Amino acid sequence: MAKMTAREKVISAAQELMTGRGYSATSVDTIVQKAGVAKGSFYHAFRSKEELALVALEDYAIKAWKAVATGPYRDLEDPIERALAFVDFLEASSESLWAQGSLLGSVAVEFADSHPDLNERVSGLFARFEEKFVLLFEPALQARTAELQGWVSSATAQELSVHLLAVIEGSIITARSHFEPTHLQSGIRQFRNYLALLLGRQAR
Repeated sequence: MAKMTAREKVISAAQELMTGRGYSATSVDTIVQKAGVAKGSFYHAFRSKEELALVALEDYAIKAWKAVATGPYRDLEDPIERALAFVDFLEASSESLWAQGSLLGSVAVEFADSHPDLNERVSGLFARFEEKFVLLFEPALQARTAELQGWVSSATAQELSVHLLAVIEGSIITARSHFEPTHLQSGIRQFRNYLALLLGRQAR
């Protein structure tokens, strides 16, 4: 593994600290201490904590999607089975992805109205995830329509995508507040069961 640069160390430290403590409670001094770099290295790479947060959010989202984008579900030809296998893979990966929380969710809750730049970045990143989910759910709904001529889904692919994001973020909060990580897996599993029933497949 390549050695991390000072900039990468700062981004990683900011992601961990801001996920656990929030943006406001995370100071530049705490970040550089966690990263093990000089304060000058911070200001060489970033003009402010806000600029760092914007970069950290983008980096977090990219890495999160890469972690699930190459799952075995991609090899399935049946779009219904592929969509269900994708949610199964999210459940199986949930602890490694979100055991410490969600940086996007933490920032969204903290700055829902008071910090437009950060909130806009979070909103855009959530929208990107929704678009990727739609690419999996839309073909599955179309395949179900082909199975049952005249069938009309009670949910659109976009609505399912928003629902899945809400389940993930809500389950993260529930799991952390109860100190019970299985709540995260359970939440995703129940979404999978709903999706299975919607697509005419068996829940588990």
